[in-house]
Amino acid sequence: MELVFKKTDSIEVGFKNILVYGKSGTGKTFAAHTLNAKKTLVIASDVKGLKTLRPLGWIADYLTVDKWDVLLEIYKELLKPEIQKKYDNIFVDDLTEINEKSKDWIVNVERPKTKGIIDSKVYAELLTLQDYMLLQNKITKLLRAFRDLSFNIIFTCLEDDVKDEQTGKIVHMPSMNGKMRLNMVGFFDEVFRLVVKEDGQRMFITDKTERSLAKDRSGVLDKFEEPNFTDIFKKIDGGVK
Repeated sequence: MELVFKKTDSIEVGFKNILVYGKSGTGKTFAAHTLNAKKTLVIASDVKGLKTLRPLGWIADYLTVDKWDVLLEIYKELLKPEIQKKYDNIFVDDLTEINEKSKDWIVNVERPKTKGIIDSKVYAELLTLQDYMLLQNKITKLLRAFRDLSFNIIFTCLEDDVKDEQTGKIVHMPSMNGKMRLNMVGFFDEVFRLVVKEDGQRMFITDKTERSLAKDRSGVLDKFEEPNFTDIFKKIDGGVK
């Protein structure tokens, strides 16, 4: 086999994979309006959140995820050529709720008939260590599958305040179970924390700080960016800071 040497500047930017996390009410779903509505499909775990978009007149197609297995059907739909021609962007709102639906599915569907019985006591909603391993596997496969689709993918996620055991400081991270909140970051090129400043201005934090988990693989974004996906896409495609 003959090896082919290439230049790093020949690598195409391609599709964007973005995770946006923040406190409830900071405007994660609202930021979807900065995408082209006709070319965007919203996958909503809770349609109530889409109400923030109504006053803007931003009208996009959406699908509802009420159970974990619905996500699998949606994924199959996204593989169809006609769907890939119709949409450029997939906006998944939100990963924290999808994680909870996965838990429910494990407990209520995938466990054996003795589900919930631990030491002769019943804990219907309690996950065992084996369940958590299964949960992590499910979320990992989901993120990997969506990452490899031919769309710009944006996931939203709630925020947790986690104490750093080494420094004792509170760190803001995506609201997921255990190590998953760290491991899943590797599936995204961009991880933004959405914050609201004292003057009411919303901003994406795009770079890791002592108290915020974030990253910018493109290397061209400012530390603080306005939550406008169209402008951010143009900046990344331009490739110049």
